[in-house]
Amino acid sequence: MSEVEKSADSSHDIELTPFTIFRYVASIAILIFSIIIVAALMFTGNTRVASETHPAVALIVCILAVVWLSMIEGQQASLVGLPPVDPDLYKDSHPM
Repeated sequence: MSEVEKSADSSHDIELTPFTIFRYVASIAILIFSIIIVAALMFTGNTRVASETHPAVALIVCILAVVWLSMIEGQQASLVGLPPVDPDLYKDSHPM
């Protein structure tokens, strides 16, 4: 690798300080804890959908809702984030 490639690669990397590593580990731990709590509530019938139907249906509905929400959020980010970008930058890679 040349020096230019090394500097280009490292310019986009985040420096892993102890605080950054702690934030990443804490975020993943909280995410896993939240998923376990929500799944436990569904399979014990403590949610409205799980109490009225099979808990697997509640889990599927929850997963589909999260997937749909992530697609809508991505579209919103594109609509808000792309207008200020010069269209000539991506006209060859993404023709309309």
